[in-house]
Amino acid sequence: MALPKDPRQLMINLMYLVLTAMLALNITKEVLTAFMTINGSIEKSNTTIIDKNNAFYKSFDEAEASSDRAKVKPYNDKAKEIKAKSEELYKFLDTWKEDIITKSGGWDIVNGIKEIKSPEDINTPTMLLVEEKKGDDIKKRLTEFSQYVLERVENPADKDRLTKQIPIQIKDLPKTEDNPNGDWTYGTFHNIPVVASVAMFSKFQNDVKNTESMVLDYLASQVYLKDIKIDAFVPMATPNTSYALEGQEIEATLVLAAYNKNINPRITSSAGAVSVKEGVGTLKFKASGAGPKTVNGVMTMETNGEIKNYPYKFNYTVGSAGASLQLDKMNVMYIGVPNPMTLSASGYNIEDVKPVMPWAELTSTGKGKYEAKVNKQGTFDYTIAASGRGGSTGGTVSSGKIRVKYIPAPTATVGGISSGKMETAKAKAQQGVIAKLENFDFDTRFEVLSFRFAYIPRNGEYGEAENPGGARFNAAVRAYMDRSKPGDKWIFENIKVKGPDGRVQTVNSITITLI
Repeated sequence: MALPKDPRQLMINLMYLVLTAMLALNITKEVLTAFMTINGSIEKSNTTIIDKNNAFYKSFDEAEASSDRAKVKPYNDKAKEIKAKSEELYKFLDTWKEDIITKSGGWDIVNGIKEIKSPEDINTPTMLLVEEKKGDDIKKRLTEFSQYVLERVENPADKDRLTKQIPIQIKDLPKTEDNPNGDWTYGTFHNIPVVASVAMFSKFQNDVKNTESMVLDYLASQVYLKDIKIDAFVPMATPNTSYALEGQEIEATLVLAAYNKNINPRITSSAGAVSVKEGVGTLKFKASGAGPKTVNGVMTMETNGEIKNYPYKFNYTVGSAGASLQLDKMNVMYIGVPNPMTLSASGYNIEDVKPVMPWAELTSTGKGKYEAKVNKQGTFDYTIAASGRGGSTGGTVSSGKIRVKYIPAPTATVGGISSGKMETAKAKAQQGVIAKLENFDFDTRFEVLSFRFAYIPRNGEYGEAENPGGARFNAAVRAYMDRSKPGDKWIFENIKVKGPDGRVQTVNSITITLI
């Protein structure tokens, strides 16, 4: 390169070289390692999302192969188009990662591990993506993909909602002294090292797959949305019991579903007369004769001037005295919580029977009601024993098996989410990490013991802090949060919790992007 003759220009050029050298020196080994770690986590997350999407495509194909083909096929066709576009863009971004690494020096094998040869190189990404304007093509491809998938959303309100929610949000950046035009390409790729650009492309791939997943969920929700008109009927016959003692009254509910309560079908039954009110038939009769029994009949409905008959039947058993054990919550017991049970005993006074479970601690909570506490996982035998009072003969009247399991792992959240975007002010107002088990029938509380916090600023130095003292953010974590700005990321990982069963578990990581 020829040196300029003008002393002032020469000085400016020398200062630029010095500044470039200083920037290169400031990229410490710790920062480069952090970017490698982040890239590895994102690539692992990408694999998980791809597996989830592939499972969705498989279920969509299975649904199309069923009797619902006419409903499913239009949406499955759209899903396949999105899949093709997503895979094309994903491979395009993959090619860019490999191209940047290759042009910066390629790979090294260190102790048998494949590593980027020049992770700190800031010239190659800047030259390829900024100076040669290749970053503009990447911006264009991402924008076109988001527009393409959103065009598959027919409902304007849903399209507006998804436009705001999908991860691909390509917008010009705020104007600064260094980037006076707010150029996205310049602000995204200028003077970033190779390892950071690789992590950035992995992040774009993550955005593509998450966008694909969100639109697939929308398409699935639309398949049966338009099923408003009733054009088929399914007869349903439900007795209040399938096992009765001789002389006991049995009541069954008979309904033609889907039904209109203003239309009463005509219902016949082999067990007697059926009363019909508001579209629902009620059949009452007394059990007689021990053994299995069958009730059958016909529901008759006039639809569009055409009379249609719908045969139905249900089975029940008339038996002698016996006993059974009913678990009030599901068919298993859980370690660490009281498991409520209700004991029923046909032909016995409820005070004369009791459950026998040597592997559980039983507490009576009322007539025929117990709570069981268990502390060992497995499948165990139980019996129901009679005392011999109240006319019964005594001994064992029933037996069976019960499964004992650990309580499932909870989901960790901050501000009610485990992944996604959050307003900066709202995020900074949060006090800690919460672990909660949703949609579980038992009252369970989980204690957050510790976690690691990673701070990934959009512009700035990566930082992390340990939070060993529980769920509440400590001073080290709070310091990073207080200086956070829109565009920064928070990652909470290695979250350890303790549940009612006393086990310490590591649960899901949390990723939040500030907006």
